[in-house]
Amino acid sequence: MCYYTSVKTKASDLIKAVEAPFADQDSFEPAYQLNGFAHPDMPVLSNDQDRSIKLYSWGLIPGWVKDWSDAEKLRNQTLNAKSETIFEKPSFRNAIVKNRCIIPVTGFFEWKHEGKEKLPHYIHPKEHPFFYLAGIYSHWKSTFTGEWMTTFSIITAEANELMASIHNTKKRMPLMIDQQNINAWIDNDLPKAGIIELMQPCDDCSMAAYPIQKITGNSNVPEILNPIQPSTLF
Repeated sequence: MCYYTSVKTKASDLIKAVEAPFADQDSFEPAYQLNGFAHPDMPVLSNDQDRSIKLYSWGLIPGWVKDWSDAEKLRNQTLNAKSETIFEKPSFRNAIVKNRCIIPVTGFFEWKHEGKEKLPHYIHPKEHPFFYLAGIYSHWKSTFTGEWMTTFSIITAEANELMASIHNTKKRMPLMIDQQNINAWIDNDLPKAGIIELMQPCDDCSMAAYPIQKITGNSNVPEILNPIQPSTLF
């Protein structure tokens, strides 16, 4: 799965990487760790009205949800969307056809189970500054306030060899899109066959990982990314 990410970068670097304007860059703050269950706003690239980066809230709320209490309950269940069932699930099947997006991150976190221990690891690009995570998004209007929210889910896939060794219980990982396929992925006219073709788990040659300290208290600090056992880096 993918519930914790890192976007430790400047707005200007995001703009350069995806070659798109950043409409909400004045509100963007770099983060060492973002917890999906806190539903943070994150930079997302889509073709929604224009090809630009905007801040969307993590935890998709489908347009058919009626009230905020239902939306709050559902959001913790829609942080991720499985690629294998995304065309079938009511929360995701409309968005995967017409509302696809890219979530640029500088890394993400996963836990390895060893006996009763859960050992956190940080996974990051080996050579490039970003992973381009595949996502879907939705617009939802609050029936109470009348305000619109745009929310997203990160798509997950079967783990590659590296991620299977770390996320060794669920054996899942975020679905990644190659940089050269970003425009194809967010193309609103891409047919279903083209979408499926792009939803292939990546190999691990572009990824690196290392163990970090157990996360306690305020984890949005630089120290969260410090390796603890340099001799065991992947």
